[in-house]
Amino acid sequence: MLILRVIKMKRIPLTEHKIFLYGMGCLLFLVVLFSGYSDEVGEVSYLQQGATLVRNTKTLPVDFSSPIENYDLVRTNSSGLVEIQFYEETGIQGSLLIKPSSSLYIDLSLLSNGGKARIELLSGTVTQKAIKLTGKSSLEVRTGNVSMGVRGTTFEVATAPDGSILISCEEGQVRCESDDGATLFAEPGSAVESTPERGFRNIPIMFQDLETFRRNWHAERIEAFRSNAHRAVRNFANRYIEMKGKFDEAYKTLLGRYEILDKWFREDRAGRIGAMSEVLREKRSLAGPLLNLRKSSFLFEKVYYRLVELREYYKQGMIRGDLGNGMTAEQFFRRFDNEAVDLEEKMNVFRHTLKLFAKRNDGVSIIDSMEN
Repeated sequence: MLILRVIKMKRIPLTEHKIFLYGMGCLLFLVVLFSGYSDEVGEVSYLQQGATLVRNTKTLPVDFSSPIENYDLVRTNSSGLVEIQFYEETGIQGSLLIKPSSSLYIDLSLLSNGGKARIELLSGTVTQKAIKLTGKSSLEVRTGNVSMGVRGTTFEVATAPDGSILISCEEGQVRCESDDGATLFAEPGSAVESTPERGFRNIPIMFQDLETFRRNWHAERIEAFRSNAHRAVRNFANRYIEMKGKFDEAYKTLLGRYEILDKWFREDRAGRIGAMSEVLREKRSLAGPLLNLRKSSFLFEKVYYRLVELREYYKQGMIRGDLGNGMTAEQFFRRFDNEAVDLEEKMNVFRHTLKLFAKRNDGVSIIDSMEN
């Protein structure tokens, strides 16, 4: 799984409160009615047709200057291109360029000593342009089986249909860590890749400019996929079947706290947050199920969106026959299509809940809250 490190979140002081004085002394109670914490992390600074975003379970069009909020899922089709300029208040200077046929969302956390952000690249390619961090801010970009950390650079993370990953830099250095703990560095003249047949390794960039190298790498990975598309689909289909049961079970456990979830969703629509005592009790009740679902969804959502991409190749007639899991390709993608709407709704509700938890946790994501 792939990770890059760079961000910080915006905190705004509380703007509405009521103070009640009781009796003859100094007894003071603070009841929070609305939190001024901002969800916005940036805005669209460049747009090419073919992009949508999902916010709070609703699909919205993307326009020039559209604000981008924490946990928005941004998707581009084969002709889409979106650039997001971060707000300086996040602790990040620079932008993300989301290339065609890509899906990602940002998980940005506010901490008193510096912000943390995670860019979850579910499929496709993203370029981090002139990224600089302030203070102790950090940014992670994660995809597949590699994690990457960086401070101050311009770099690109690209994925291919077979799950291959390429990390390449125009300047600076990116620390790349595979899921087995191996560490490599991407820098000018040396990229890092992870492929099914060659594993996790450095590769030199020689005798060509960086853009040409990137195009050639992607063309090579497409050709490698086409030559063995059946194996790639079988691999992701098996992982999907294995992971979906765990994801559904974890989601069911979260829904066991439906009364709290429903209350939070109603409060969100009304633009308010409950009293401190309520919030503390509700967070304690949701923390375990939410962390368990986060663990289950961490890789499952990437497998799901990879299969969304592979489904297009299936529709082109490239993938047919037995997948070795008791299903043919036709049977699997029929099942996948039947489950897609339900799964995307669950993933959207999950991201929305993460967002509402952070709102009630001083802007700190549940992951960072458990780490500190």
